[in-house]
Parts: sequence; C-alpha cells; structure tokens
Amino acid sequence: MERSWSRIGVCAVVLGFVLSLGAQVMAQADPFVGTWVLNVDKSTFTGGGPGVRSRTLTITAKGDTFNHTQETYRQGQDAILRVVFDAKYDGSPAPVIGAAFGQVSFTRMGRTLTRKAMDVGMEVETATYTLSADGKTLTSAEVGYNSARGTASHNVLVFDRQ
Repeated sequence: MERSWSRIGVCAVVLGFVLSLGAQVMAQADPFVGTWVLNVDKSTFTGGGPGVRSRTLTITAKGDTFNHTQETYRQGQDAILRVVFDAKYDGSPAPVIGAAFGQVSFTRMGRTLTRKAMDVGMEVETATYTLSADGKTLTSAEVGYNSARGTASHNVLVFDRQ
C-alpha cells in the first residue's frame, strides 16, 4: 500500500514537470512572445495626434490564446495609455480594453501577423506585423482612419526585442 502511494507521488511530480515543460515549449514556439520596445527614431507616424514618446508591447502565451499588453507614453502627456486584450490567431474577434476600437482579430502566417481593429462592427485599422529573420525586430505597418478627427493614418512602428 505504501509503495502505491509512493508511485502516485512520483507520477504526480513527473506529470507536473511534463506539463510545465509543455507550457514553456508552447511559449517558445510562438516567436512573437516577449517584450518589445518601440524604437521611436526608426518609426514613422502620420495622421495627427500627439506623438509617441515611448511604447512597450508585451506578448505572453496563455494556452491557446495570447495576451497583448501595450503601454504608451505620448509627447506632452504624463499618463500612460494601456491597451490590453487576449486573442487567438484564428481571426475570431476579441474584446479590447483601453483602445479607441472595441475589438481586434488576428491571423498568423509564419512570421507575419495581420490585425484587424473593429469598432461598432466596422473595420477601422489594419496592422501587419512582420518579425525579422533573427527574431530581434518586430515591424508593424498600420493603416487606419480616425472618424473623430476625420484623418487617415499610416504608421510604421519598429520594435526591438528586450
């Protein structure tokens, strides 16, 4: 009897190790997972609004989804703008907290992500994220329309992996 409890304990420890190892492998399998810092000097912004002073993008794996947290400081403003959502790479819409749009959807093709931002059922922005071959640079080409300002925007954001 004592031996079977011992075996159960060993099996539980091995199972826990295998599961944690599997989660680490899944996180490593997604090359977009990590912390990315905006290189303002290499980025371009058009379309008005206060310029970006700094931005950090953190992507973490969460089972079959990923968490996206973006923190931005704009020129002339001390408050941080924080955008957060959990999404999948299957094109399904996901709710967004803290953005000018209410939902996003993502699709992935190799080292490229396509994000569609929607507000009240209408697409308001498309972003194409491209990961460099060495995995150290993430470039986002964003095209959108701000109906409140009546302006179109085209931004190219260059992020460096931290």
